[in-house]
Amino acid sequence: MTQQQNAMRRAGSAIFIIGIFFAIAALPALHSIIKVFLQIAYWPFHTVPADLIVPIPLLVAISGGLTVGLGGMLWSLGTYVVPISPVAATKVAQIAAWSWFCTDSTASILVGAPFNVVLNLSFLTLMLLSSRTRLEVEAA
Repeated sequence: MTQQQNAMRRAGSAIFIIGIFFAIAALPALHSIIKVFLQIAYWPFHTVPADLIVPIPLLVAISGGLTVGLGGMLWSLGTYVVPISPVAATKVAQIAAWSWFCTDSTASILVGAPFNVVLNLSFLTLMLLSSRTRLEVEAA
C-alpha cells in the first residue's frame, strides 16, 4: 500500500469516527460529547448553555458543508476516477452513500425525525443511480 493510500485511509477513518460521535451525540444522554465541540466552535463569542440548546445555525452550516462535500466527492469521482476505473468510482460512491444514509437516517429516527429518512432516500437514490457503471446501465 502506498503512503497516499495509507494517509487517505487514516483520514477517512478519523472523519468516519468523528461523524459517528456527532450522530450519537444527538441523543440527549450523550450531549456532553457534542458540547465540547460546540464550546470550541463558538469560542470566543458565545458559550453553550448547560442544557445544550443546540445552536441551529451552526448545525445547518455543518450539514450544508457535509452535503457540499458529498456532492464534490461525487463530482470528482465522475470527473477524475471514472475515466481510470469506473468500478473503483462506483465502489467509493456506494460506500460513501450507504455510510452517510445509514448514519444520518438512524440518528434521525433516534431523535424523533423519522421522515428525514424519506428525504434522505432522494439523495441516496441520486448517488447510487449516478454511480452505476456503464455496463450496469446497459444491462438494466
